[in-house]
Amino acid sequence: MIQKTNKHQLGALTGANRCENFYELHFATGEVAHFYILADGIFRFLLDPEQNFNENRTTYIQLNNFDESAFKLSRVHATNDSLIIHAGNYQIIFGQNPVLMSIFDEKLHRIRMAQAKPLELSNEATSETLVQKKNEFYFGGGLQNGYFSHKGRKIMIKHDQITGKGGIPLQVPFFWSNAGYGEIRNTAQEGIYDFGQQNPELTLIKHQDVIFDSFYIMGETPNSILKKYYSLTGQPQLLPKYALGLGHIGNFITTLWQPSQAKERNASRFDNSYYTRTNDPTVASGKASLNGEEDYQFSARGLIDRYKAMNFNLAWLIPNHGVSAVDYQRFNFFNDYAIDQGIQPGFWYEGQPTLPSKSSFSYARNETAIDTDQKQLQSILQPKRPLILRDGGFMGMQNKAALIFGDVGGNWENITTQIAGMIGANLSGQPLVGAAIDGAQGGGNAQIYVRDFQWKTFTPFLFNIDDQSDYSKTPFSYNTKITNINRAYLTLHQQLQSYLYTLNAQARTGNPIMQPLFMAFPDERINYTEQFNSEFMLGNSFLIAPITNGREDANCDSRKDNLYLPGKHIMWIDLLTGKKYAGNRVYNNLSFPLWHLPVFVRGGSIFDFGHRNFFFYPQGESETVIYNDDLTAFSEHHYETHIKSIVKGEKLTITIDPIKGDYSALKTDQETQLTIMCDSYSDQVTVKINDQVIQIQQYGTIDAFNHAHEGIFYNTNYALPEFAPYLQQGQTAFQIKLANRNITDAKIEITINNFSYNSKVMVPAVTNGLLPSPKLPSVDSNKISAHSFELTWSHPGNVEVEINHLIYEGISGKSFTFHELTPNNRYIIRMRYVTGNKVSEWSDLFGVITKHEAIENAIADILVTSNGESNSHHPLTYLTDLKLASEWQTNQISLQDNPLKLTFTFDKVENLSRMVFVPRNIDHKANPVDVSILVSPDGKNFTSYIDHLQWKADSKNKVVGLRDVTAKAIELVIYQSSGSLVAAREIFFYRAKK
Repeated sequence: MIQKTNKHQLGALTGANRCENFYELHFATGEVAHFYILADGIFRFLLDPEQNFNENRTTYIQLNNFDESAFKLSRVHATNDSLIIHAGNYQIIFGQNPVLMSIFDEKLHRIRMAQAKPLELSNEATSETLVQKKNEFYFGGGLQNGYFSHKGRKIMIKHDQITGKGGIPLQVPFFWSNAGYGEIRNTAQEGIYDFGQQNPELTLIKHQDVIFDSFYIMGETPNSILKKYYSLTGQPQLLPKYALGLGHIGNFITTLWQPSQAKERNASRFDNSYYTRTNDPTVASGKASLNGEEDYQFSARGLIDRYKAMNFNLAWLIPNHGVSAVDYQRFNFFNDYAIDQGIQPGFWYEGQPTLPSKSSFSYARNETAIDTDQKQLQSILQPKRPLILRDGGFMGMQNKAALIFGDVGGNWENITTQIAGMIGANLSGQPLVGAAIDGAQGGGNAQIYVRDFQWKTFTPFLFNIDDQSDYSKTPFSYNTKITNINRAYLTLHQQLQSYLYTLNAQARTGNPIMQPLFMAFPDERINYTEQFNSEFMLGNSFLIAPITNGREDANCDSRKDNLYLPGKHIMWIDLLTGKKYAGNRVYNNLSFPLWHLPVFVRGGSIFDFGHRNFFFYPQGESETVIYNDDLTAFSEHHYETHIKSIVKGEKLTITIDPIKGDYSALKTDQETQLTIMCDSYSDQVTVKINDQVIQIQQYGTIDAFNHAHEGIFYNTNYALPEFAPYLQQGQTAFQIKLANRNITDAKIEITINNFSYNSKVMVPAVTNGLLPSPKLPSVDSNKISAHSFELTWSHPGNVEVEINHLIYEGISGKSFTFHELTPNNRYIIRMRYVTGNKVSEWSDLFGVITKHEAIENAIADILVTSNGESNSHHPLTYLTDLKLASEWQTNQISLQDNPLKLTFTFDKVENLSRMVFVPRNIDHKANPVDVSILVSPDGKNFTSYIDHLQWKADSKNKVVGLRDVTAKAIELVIYQSSGSLVAAREIFFYRAKK
């Protein structure tokens, strides 16, 4: 054991020994470390200042998955200045002085990772500094809401209660780099990962743990890194299929209702009457219950009936959200009813409960009771799989539980925030993640609700959290138009169940379910950044680019700019309309009516819309594997369907192999349907079963085809049935129906000659010398912001603009404003005119630099104190944490005789420009309306700056000019609030610009 000392760097390497299953390393500063070789490309470095070396020091790592075979095959040799351990294709090199570790890949002949400084050790923390390369990007850290790519950023490894942007519902001390390595810090302590914010050439990994215990994972692809991560922490669970259906989480224990009118925005309709929720029992006329013990229409049973009456297939339901003290007899009675209606009942709790009988799953805040839940549910459900949901999590929980959460609804920003955060969770090893439709609180905006519902159709969990807000969150809460759109997307979600289930199975081997664009297109640097962070791919087939703001065109349709479709040789097809787009383009000025989500199918995709209803979008060669099982253990009783599509010249060949796997409980005789997208008719369609041509009739009408036992139909107006009412013209497709055959031995082969599908889209542009190139395109310096600039040119026309090697099209007129840009970033621009597929020469290159973000001048690390008590779930520290998603609240407070004083103290005397008060966005019931501001140059003596300033209780930010004010502290005195407490999302103090 060594004597603990203050902060110091790890000393020179002085010796090494080969032990039974590890290498023992000795250092000049007295420390001893163990280095383990667990498998090919998986290593562990454990330094314990107490030299206890508990190999199983946390429950996160599953060491029983490994033996000593990789260690036994390793060898070591020393040079004058280093110790080199050879393990498979890797060399782990320890420099002697300074002691720096690097890992060299002999196969690729390059260094995967390297330390830039010796480890830094202290009585409180351990830090590792790594070399960061120019084109190196970093991912992981858990669900860092609003972000998935961390280059140039600093992230916290901690679990907080913030569900919006900047919040961390999932804490995972694991990151990985596109340089081909990942690192797990085996600790439960909080950490800070600086991926180049302070120094772009360095990455700093720091945890509040005196033991340095790190696992290093080598992998050539993100999938291989995540697969090895799962070998250490456990594979993601395979969900029961009902979890992929529509869910409802509500409170039918304590919710109260009072009469209302249809004109009230938050009124809910029950039969022909309207009611709103209330917390005041004196005005309530009805109370929720499980089975109608109080008033049936407000009961959980009544809700099930309303879902059925509105033709929304509800799959699972939690009726006691927020209330764990329940009557178990009534709960068991309700569970019987729910199961009888085909709905799986769940139970919400805090603490250590006993689950009601016939519970199908649990949902809790208690992260430590997962094992208890699993045992109870396995006992109830044997042999079927349990489902465990949590609203927060930790490393390794993917093996037993899924993560779902709710935010404040009714705002556009949450869509982009949640997409980026959920991608980040997938890249951190938790692919089973979902967010409530329109959040748990707030809401009330029908357009935002339906746009949120649409993109979440393409995620594993589609659910709402009700009874936590003044506004109902059910999909039929709004008018008939909104209800019909939601119903269409629920139908689509149900059709996607087979695809989602296959993705869930593939996630167990390292394939994220929600993917960033770089997973499918790794050679495009832009995909590693956050420039298009509101887009994602669902598996390898669908690209979803949700509507993320309220911008509209002249027809009141959503206007979509900055829609990027990657892949230079890829064709993309609008799933709902069939319109085709070429890849490697950024599209602008697109219009999407309220019913229309921008969702695109990648050319070559094959997927199953359920019950062997296969869809094909032929391009080049492609293949897929579709997974299915009987809902028990993953390794037993499952089967796979292998499908291949090949386009060569004008010939399309589709092959569907007999299923493989354990199909003992499967109905082997099944019908097969194929929908094959195409451009034109062909009379040369051949169908073979087990290499034998079968005669199959072609039908001239869709009705005749639908009634036929078997046949072919060339459909010039095909549309997904649920979206047909919105379309004037559908797509062209061959539909083929094959009668029941034994799918365990029937090989199906379809051949179509004279086939075409991309004849007009993938045509290259032709430079036409008769088209003049644009003259004097320019950017007005007064119209440059941190996230946008306006480009103008002299003569009106259709143009293409190339910005940093990406082509933007769909631009016309004499000017265009580019949005969603990166602050303080240089953009190199040129443009050309376009007519059809003819283009002019490019203009000369020119450039623009976007401005710095305003928040860069916001003062951080402000100490705030108060003479009042804050809500424990919304602490005072949230007021100045620079996160708009957090919200500070007082407890119930009376200001009449005792005004609330908030004192903000800076680290040093600051030259200020302004203060910005950001009100809460749930409602306006806690806004300060009468305030004074005092200024202190020394933090002790305050003088009045503004006395009794009157603010309106609305959603607008309150800006107070502080020009020429120099202060060590500011005091905000609140004399009156619009409600019984005081709240704020944030208070910013900005420095004066130099």
